[in-house]
Amino acid sequence: MNFVLFNLFFLFSETVVPVENSIDNIPEFVLFLGRFHPLILHLPIGGLLLVFYFDVIGRIRKKHTDTLVKTGLGFSAIFACLACILGYFLSLEGGYEVQTTNIHMWTGIGTSGLIILLYILKKQERYKKLFFFLFVTSIILIGITGHYGSVLTHGDSFITQYSPLRVKKEKPQVIDSLRYFSDVVHPILDAKCIQCHNATKQKGELSLISEATILEGGENGRALQSGKALNSRIIKRILLPLEDEKHMPPEGKNQITSDEIWLLKHWIDNGADFNKKALAYHKNDTLTGLLQNYLKKDTKITSEASVNALNDVIEVGFLVNRIVADQPYLRVKYVKDSITEDAVTELKEIADQLVELDLNNTLLTDDMTKGLRHLKKIKKLRLDNTKISDATIKYLEDLEDLEVLNIYNTLVGNKGIASLIEKINLTDIYVWNTKVDESFTKELMRSNQTIIHNGVFEGFTEIMPLKPPKLITEQTIFSDSLIVAFDEQIFKATIRYTLDGTDPDSTSVKYTKPIKIADFTKLKAKMYKENWLPSPVLERDFFKIKHEVKNFDIVHRPSERYPGAGKIFDFIEGSLLFSDGKWTGYEGENLITTINFDEPRSIENVSISCLQDSGSWILFPKMIEVYVRNENTSFKKISTSNYNVTNAKEAIEIKKKHFTLNVPKTDAKYIKVVVHNLKKLPSWHQGAGKASWLFVDEILIW
Repeated sequence: MNFVLFNLFFLFSETVVPVENSIDNIPEFVLFLGRFHPLILHLPIGGLLLVFYFDVIGRIRKKHTDTLVKTGLGFSAIFACLACILGYFLSLEGGYEVQTTNIHMWTGIGTSGLIILLYILKKQERYKKLFFFLFVTSIILIGITGHYGSVLTHGDSFITQYSPLRVKKEKPQVIDSLRYFSDVVHPILDAKCIQCHNATKQKGELSLISEATILEGGENGRALQSGKALNSRIIKRILLPLEDEKHMPPEGKNQITSDEIWLLKHWIDNGADFNKKALAYHKNDTLTGLLQNYLKKDTKITSEASVNALNDVIEVGFLVNRIVADQPYLRVKYVKDSITEDAVTELKEIADQLVELDLNNTLLTDDMTKGLRHLKKIKKLRLDNTKISDATIKYLEDLEDLEVLNIYNTLVGNKGIASLIEKINLTDIYVWNTKVDESFTKELMRSNQTIIHNGVFEGFTEIMPLKPPKLITEQTIFSDSLIVAFDEQIFKATIRYTLDGTDPDSTSVKYTKPIKIADFTKLKAKMYKENWLPSPVLERDFFKIKHEVKNFDIVHRPSERYPGAGKIFDFIEGSLLFSDGKWTGYEGENLITTINFDEPRSIENVSISCLQDSGSWILFPKMIEVYVRNENTSFKKISTSNYNVTNAKEAIEIKKKHFTLNVPKTDAKYIKVVVHNLKKLPSWHQGAGKASWLFVDEILIW
């Protein structure tokens, strides 16, 4: 115990945490040791609680385990003192509120001292009652120490944040009531930043808990520049690459989403006012859409649409997709050449789930639209490029949830618009190329909250993320070499790319001329432009043909609706449209094919190109297997690839994917490929339990 007493004396010699010390004057090894404080502190806590349990049990059963208790107390004392020392080292980094740090330190030292005292008293039988009292006190004290530790690392509301007794701020119910900072910006900061930038823990001496502390800034100066988001330190840190040590929030923490970045930028660029309402700024579709996430949600539970109702709607010509994968709300678009009144009426069966409806370019007329009055949950409605007039607008006057209406290039006039705005609280109406007068709309907007858009380019002036680069070259399969070119569609934008499968950044190779590809290549590209957010990554695989397949057998023939087993070896790729004639479709069946070469061929990779369109019941395969054999041998499995096809969030996007299986370099005359269909649609799908479709356009051996 001499070692323990020495350490305790060392701690008591430092009466105040030296938070003002410059970190540059502290040896790096000391700072390194301090980072072990969170790891070590759990040992004395766990040890003390376990020893307390054994002591209580021993007293109840009158079977004392003195040796066990004494040994446990010695263990706890040593690591309690070690935790104190490392905690002191950690505090030298700074960024912690002084008073809270000192309370945490002294309660920790007090706990360590009590544990040492308990170890000494355990030898004295006459102090048995005092021993138990001090033991209970040490448990209470270690809890207080832990509380102040959590306040230092996570903020003073960490423990109470989700308490049922906590008074929670009620969210506004309508978008006009949202205040930009308190209702939108502060919740973003609270969720992603304030854990490290609060009253008790201030990394970089920066606190983000209030207007005053945000404007005060930190050790590196002001956190934001009003009107200049991209020059603001807070935005610069967020936009740094994730692996950069200055990126905020740090890697491993809950990251700020692209939508949240957009809102922060928009707030700063528009003056960073701490009191204005969100819609005091120039309103546009992006802002209005993102602000919906900060309103009080309807707590009424909406049931799933029935499979029969969905099938009926799809049968008459609608494409149905979920808005969010695990929610019942639907986005519906008419995709046949011309619509009928019966088709619109059929939507009544899914009225409780239908929130977005697209009927543009459908030859819709007034005598077909009576069924729209039943769609009480509709929020967004597109009737543009149709033959409707004010008569149709009458059917919309009871749709109280309707927020956005597009009637571009229709026969709607002033009377219809005025009547609709009087009845329901729309946020946006798009009326260019209609009979609505521009002067009339300006007059309407003076007395109403609705924004009436008269021009195509209205609302397009906000800084937005760039779109991904676009390839002019559509071909991805070649026999010798291939020239790949980008469409440089955006003035003064820069395309950066990689050919090794890594994600490009602002330092990657700049695209200046077409790229020659002579082997298998995974191309990734990104668009950059000054004062714009970088684009998402474009990713494309290019395959060099090594073996042409002429002879093959297939177990299950494709569906009669999407026939042609030979398409999987014709080197002609399909588009994102499953009905383009280039895809082979299997309903509820696996694709099993055996390739027969004239003589053994060397193979290293097998790629299978598949389609996903969950709205059309088409999902990626759940598993792919590759087998090989030669003459006088049996098939041997050499590679398997599994895919979580039931991931609802991943499955909602329409996309193609090359599933490439790397195999040990093998010489084989026969290759069998088994592409496993999911068989039945998963529980989250609107057609759950029905047969799923598998679509394949190419199998490549290389």
